Amino acid sequence: MAERAWVPVAAYTGHKSAVYALCTDGPDHFLSAGGDGLVVQWERDRTEEGDALVDVGEAVFSLCALPELGLLLIGTGTGRLVVIDRRTRQEVQAITAHAKGIFRITPLPGAGTIACAGGDGVLSTWDLVDDRARPLSAARRIPLCEEKLRDVVVSPNGERVVVACGDGSLRELDLPALNECQRFDRHERGANSVMFHPDKPVLISGGKDGLLKVWRADGGLLLDLAAHKGSIYCAAPDPTGRTIVTAGRDALVKVWGAQDLAPIRRSGRERNAHTHSVNTMLWSGTTLLTGSDDRTIKAWRIDP
Repeated sequence: MAERAWVPVAAYTGHKSAVYALCTDGPDHFLSAGGDGLVVQWERDRTEEGDALVDVGEAVFSLCALPELGLLLIGTGTGRLVVIDRRTRQEVQAITAHAKGIFRITPLPGAGTIACAGGDGVLSTWDLVDDRARPLSAARRIPLCEEKLRDVVVSPNGERVVVACGDGSLRELDLPALNECQRFDRHERGANSVMFHPDKPVLISGGKDGLLKVWRADGGLLLDLAAHKGSIYCAAPDPTGRTIVTAGRDALVKVWGAQDLAPIRRSGRERNAHTHSVNTMLWSGTTLLTGSDDRTIKAWRIDP
């Protein structure tokens, strides 16, 4: 099947530096952040100037909204974990959580715990406590490798968590104990992203080598596919589970069939798409949002 050109349907502009993080903020809004230190709220269906919620004064690598608690968690490029009270838009807690940047903040199943993937190779966990002034309490620090941890994903059944590591491996930990139970080896030069297949018992990872790798549950490699020229920074299934979308340093956003990873669509720099590295993506309803080094956020839709 020949790839068809994919054209964005909208663009959100206003960031003064690269966009590194996106997260959902209710059914019709989303948040973005990046090198300029601003966290901005956008209405998905309107591309007018967004609402700057907070300026943390340094690059932001990750975001995690906790609407049920009225909190926003921010991971910075220097390893600070910042907690914002959404009602007041004020910082209520700032923790030096890692020696280097925090690349992912992921809620874990169960009773109020989050995990942070650190650029220092450490997975840290934090308990959410009933204290509006200090809502995070340190739980555990788990050294996994000497390189950056770039992604964390929880299995659909909530029994495992998988971490993409800068040494090229994927580390599978059980929950809630967080003991390492399996290692998937490996991407050359580092693994950046990992996801569970929407309806098969396999993992899909993207690496600095530009390869998508498909892994059996027992750690065996099923497939590797040359997907991008340069690092793959993000991969995610669409809400229907019919396709998987990837993006990376080559500035391309690509759509693949979920069942066979056959190429379906791809962006191009000449059609108002991204011109620089694509660092992050988020599904908001049936709209895909992507953030880039070109300082923009693009919106995309997959035809039925």
